Amino acid sequence: MLQSRRAPHSPLARLGAAIAAVALALPLAGVTGVTGAGVANAQSAEAQALGEQLRTLEGNEDIGHHVTDAMNGLNGPPGNPGPPAAVETPITCRPTAAHPRPVILVHGSFDNGPNTMPRLGAPLERQGFCVIAPTLGAYAGNPGRGGLDSIVGASAPQLASVIDQVRAATGADKVDLVGYSQGAAIAGYTTKVLRPGAVGRVVSVGGYMGGDPSGLLPDDLPPEAAGAALWAVNLRGLSELAPGSPMVAAWRGPENSPYLSGVEYTLIATRGDGVLPPERSFVPGPGVRTIVSEDACGGEPASHGGMASDWRTHTLMTAALGGGGGC
Repeated sequence: MLQSRRAPHSPLARLGAAIAAVALALPLAGVTGVTGAGVANAQSAEAQALGEQLRTLEGNEDIGHHVTDAMNGLNGPPGNPGPPAAVETPITCRPTAAHPRPVILVHGSFDNGPNTMPRLGAPLERQGFCVIAPTLGAYAGNPGRGGLDSIVGASAPQLASVIDQVRAATGADKVDLVGYSQGAAIAGYTTKVLRPGAVGRVVSVGGYMGGDPSGLLPDDLPPEAAGAALWAVNLRGLSELAPGSPMVAAWRGPENSPYLSGVEYTLIATRGDGVLPPERSFVPGPGVRTIVSEDACGGEPASHGGMASDWRTHTLMTAALGGGGGC
């Protein structure tokens, strides 16, 4: 989950150490004709460029403090986060005739399944839904901090495996997915690219659904530079949401749409969300339902972080999944 907060600039000594660590991870040694001192010079130039990109990202209101945390090693050594964490998926519930599809919650950045269950899972459980909340995209060094690793290389394949496990354990023909923040992108990509035919509904809660994410990045930084800098400090999932991302292109496919025919999509957003308000979260498509929570249910707009605990989100989400609810 992203939270809007201005990040302080870090000390130059710490920045320099992080850039040096990133430089060691740059894949330049295999470039034809670059050897010895040439490699060192190229790495130095690349590290300096990354340093400038990271300084700019640190000043960004929405993601700056996360970049600072990453450069301080919270997500593992910059450029070398280590292997992905194993995904544990306890399946202790069974779907009912009233709610025949299990619901898998897909958390956002810097979050995990256990934290997501009481916020988004409990309202569904109270209505009799079978709910599973795995932690995806974590590194083995910090398995409780998910949504960091590559969507293409880690989070989406992990979700696909969870879908397979849940269907096998419960006998359900399909599952439904609820994606919060970055989790919506993981859910949408997996539904269309990795497991077509296995998902009946996708509900996005303050999520990114394959639209233009340029509003998430500093205006004075080229999108490709932002993507490279985020990847370098182990924020790989976020880096794949930069404009021009191959992941987004693969998700949208030749038809240039993030949606899969036959799947029901509901996108819920609020104007108080400083990260993914309706204009960034909503992507038009045939039959896609878009709901602004305060328009549907009244009250003041919620924040990005507050959406997951907001009763309006809960009632709209539950209704979208075929339960009792709605405003």
